[in-house]
Amino acid sequence: MSRKTKKPKARGGHLKAVPSAPKMPLQLVLNHRVVDSLTPEFVHWYERFSDAEDALRCLQIVKLFITASHAISEESSATRFDPDSLDDAALALADMLGESDSDEALVEIFVYLHLYVDFLFETGRWSGTEEDYFVLQMLLTEEAAGEMDLPGDIPELSDEEQDRAFKELPVLQLTGRLLEWLGAGKDVTSTGVLRLKDIEGAAGTVGVKARGKRTGKRSLLEGEGDAEGQPGSFEVGSMHEVPVLSDIWAALVGTRVLSLGSTRAVPGAGAESWHSKDLDSRFQIRREFLAVLLASAVMESGSMWEEGPRENETLARVLLKGTLGEPVSVDEINRAAEIDSADEVLLAFEAMRARRELTRLADLGLVNVDTHYTVSPVVIQCVIPALALVHAMEGNFEPGPVHAG
Repeated sequence: MSRKTKKPKARGGHLKAVPSAPKMPLQLVLNHRVVDSLTPEFVHWYERFSDAEDALRCLQIVKLFITASHAISEESSATRFDPDSLDDAALALADMLGESDSDEALVEIFVYLHLYVDFLFETGRWSGTEEDYFVLQMLLTEEAAGEMDLPGDIPELSDEEQDRAFKELPVLQLTGRLLEWLGAGKDVTSTGVLRLKDIEGAAGTVGVKARGKRTGKRSLLEGEGDAEGQPGSFEVGSMHEVPVLSDIWAALVGTRVLSLGSTRAVPGAGAESWHSKDLDSRFQIRREFLAVLLASAVMESGSMWEEGPRENETLARVLLKGTLGEPVSVDEINRAAEIDSADEVLLAFEAMRARRELTRLADLGLVNVDTHYTVSPVVIQCVIPALALVHAMEGNFEPGPVHAG
């Protein structure tokens, strides 16, 4: 999954009673020492999420998880986890900790393991296969979602139906064109975005008429066009200003279909799965991609009232209810976007942003809009993992009623 930008918030101290470890087999001792040896670099890496104390806590949980895994199979590793034994080891760890709220404890265990596995993969220490990594990454997200007790109604689609539905999704069609255009790779700036000279070509693959600025002037919409640009095209100072392109690019990087180097963007570890002839591998990477895309839509950038990304709860609940038999009506969101009093300003703005995002997601084929908002059948399976990813970043999602006027 995509790299997280915020550490999971405290969940009531569900994992505070961490016991001391008994005498251990040699293999387990050596694995614990491997984890200990990673501590300085891991703490530094973890600074993007939280402080050193929480990083050490994460490693402590990892060591206990390795202990639980060893107790079950008499084998263990500090640099790879077996997806098949994930559930049993996590449940054993929760029992070992003796927490009263086992569901909350499991969520915290899965989130910490997700972070540790991401660290291993990003730093080249993951000793399992790339397939195991991607399977484990999705399982950890899905398990966290399951322990959150979120409702869901995932339709059963045959492989043929699912393959056809993925191929027909506009967002995946656009992504395929972008990947074809990228080919073996393109030059990027020091911030990991396409250079201005390549923006026009990349934007064209996703149906946007934009080009990099040729001067230092401020970006202007050019509805009349000009001699050099396409009719209706506009200039941008960065790839981030190009709608659709920036979203797809970020999701490709988040699922490692695209790898960013210091000067070039090239096919990443997930590219093989994206183009694989094996249906399971191809479906898995597309689910991850759509989950990251949806999670990014739900996570808002900071507003004038708040700093940093935050969850748009209205959008999250519309997506969640869009997977069920009680979708939210368009009229309900329109009413929620009306400002009737000063007390409702923030909720109204959130509803406005949710409405804007839902329109964008509809253009990408992820959401259907008629009188109600529903999620496209093949995308339904991606909603719960997406909200679990949001939960990992935000740590405070709880299902509830949609804000309405």
